[in-house]
Amino acid sequence: MITNLIIQGCIHNDRKCQRLLYEYCFPIMMRVCKRYTINEDEAVESMNASFLKILKKLDTLKDIQTLPAWVKQITVNTSIDYYRAKKRYSDRNRFTIDTEYSNVQNTHFNMDFTESRMDSSEIFRLIQQLPDTTREVLNLVAIDGYSHREVSVKLNISEESSRWHLHRARKLMTEKLEKNNYTVNAR
Repeated sequence: MITNLIIQGCIHNDRKCQRLLYEYCFPIMMRVCKRYTINEDEAVESMNASFLKILKKLDTLKDIQTLPAWVKQITVNTSIDYYRAKKRYSDRNRFTIDTEYSNVQNTHFNMDFTESRMDSSEIFRLIQQLPDTTREVLNLVAIDGYSHREVSVKLNISEESSRWHLHRARKLMTEKLEKNNYTVNAR
């Protein structure tokens, strides 16, 4: 349990308090970072950057009860920043082909796994196989609850592109699940 005393210790650079906070935040941050990266090394790198931001901004935390949500929000934003930086670097170092995006009307992402025996680690593994931007949009819209307008700002893409990536994620996940003989109801 994190107390105000631990938070104050972290603000005053007490290493023991920072270690306690890190151990508390680790599972929250790692779950988020793994969703936004493609491998363990990138997840750890993004998580460490998130924790540094948390330590720097800890004095702005108004209510200790909101700590988990606050940590998650900072981690999501840091993961998106990490993705953007990685994307800019890869865009400079490879040839890209422009793709025309069609207007996708139905972008609601809802998959019912209730009749499936698939566990969350298997679903996570399949999500990790999605193309980068498609995976990021899926995470932001379907898992973190952002609107397409918010996603367009965060990822520097159009709202239409966000909708297209969500539609693509739904289609690719359905194909992957069917290929693995899982029953799924995608709507």
